[in-house]
Amino acid sequence: MTRLEIDWPDEGAERVRAAEGRLRVAGEHLARRRFDERLDAVARVLDDWTRPDSPWRRELAAALAETTPFAAATIVEGLDGALRAWRPADFVACAEREIGGARLGGRRALVPFEWTTVIAGGALPMPTLLSALLPLVVGSPVLLRETKKDPVTARLLARSLAERDEGLAAAFEPLAFPADDAMAQGAALAAPCVVATGADETLASISRRLRPSQRFVGYGHRFSIGVLGPALREAEFAPVASGIALDVARWDQSGCLSPVVVYLVGWDDDETARFAESVHEALEHVSRTLPRGDLEIERSVAIAQERSEARMRASAGSGMLFEGSQHTVVLEPDARPRPAPLGRFLRLMPVASENALVRALEPFSGHLSNVCVAGFGEVREDGPDDDPETDSPSVERSAVIPIPSAWSRMGVSRIASPGRLQTPPVDWPHDGLPLFLPLARFASADEPPPVEKDD
Repeated sequence: MTRLEIDWPDEGAERVRAAEGRLRVAGEHLARRRFDERLDAVARVLDDWTRPDSPWRRELAAALAETTPFAAATIVEGLDGALRAWRPADFVACAEREIGGARLGGRRALVPFEWTTVIAGGALPMPTLLSALLPLVVGSPVLLRETKKDPVTARLLARSLAERDEGLAAAFEPLAFPADDAMAQGAALAAPCVVATGADETLASISRRLRPSQRFVGYGHRFSIGVLGPALREAEFAPVASGIALDVARWDQSGCLSPVVVYLVGWDDDETARFAESVHEALEHVSRTLPRGDLEIERSVAIAQERSEARMRASAGSGMLFEGSQHTVVLEPDARPRPAPLGRFLRLMPVASENALVRALEPFSGHLSNVCVAGFGEVREDGPDDDPETDSPSVERSAVIPIPSAWSRMGVSRIASPGRLQTPPVDWPHDGLPLFLPLARFASADEPPPVEKDD
């Protein structure tokens, strides 16, 4: 039997160590480039992906349609909506703001990690793209372990780097190896800096394998919600419901920015029933152009079970159930925690007041991500200026307000209007963290004491 016919247990680890060797060499060259040169090069790559006529985006959409369960139209809309909101100018400004003041050789110096391992997670391509580019700006080469759910994004990014900048391309290597390949995983986790996205249990497992001297940046389980206040007029039900339906339909409700619950604060029973019907109709409408993709067996079973329980509650006069061919809307009688099967399954939950809302959210403290808000008279809006090229269907803009402190303590890091949950700006502080600072090391030098002169 030849070597190619043998499943060598150390083969994955050998590939990781070989990649590490190449990345260390490339990293020496990358670190010697000026910060502004690296930033400009990465920003040009980002521009290649975000401009409306991007061939990389078109190729990625076609590849994802072949390799993931998402419908082709849903992929195209999801990519276009998300990447249009990533303005390279905001990316550059954020890097300058966070680390631009540190220069190699100055009093406060940026000292890149010799290499960074990125453990990708989930099926959405945007986190993979961003987590791969950020360390390159800092000056650290990247080994990216591909996720099984998305085997194409990192490799296409590698090609786009090679077309734009050979130095950046040499400093980025995507690799695939099974999650149960302990030796390959151990070799990858030997990096001085490790970035991982995944379930809380996955992050805890990775953290236990790292040394105290290593930097670990983890993005765990999060989900998003909607909060609609008593000032929402019935004339606004349709546009708000359309925005929420778009947030639910994008990526089939599978990312941390997907809303799973909408809380209705201070509404009466008639209002909640009418709005639930509006959301149901909006989801029916959006599915005609953005159809839901194939569901995993486990998710289909979970949806069927939750529908059955909601149907029993509704038949007893407790809440309402709206069943679509590709979605589910459940109007609950209260705000008690219930499972979120996803796959375009949305719960609407009434709460009597803002204080009652905070109490309802307390069980999810630390797992909340973004909140879409309407019906309170004003809403924080962090998207681009009014521009038909970048605006998603949503309510009108209004004044910017701070995130409520109670929400911040529970982990909320962004507020948007309905229809914009899934299209955050590129400099949004994911999980409340800065973009670049967690990936960087710094060193400082004291000023020499003044020299005393003899009289």
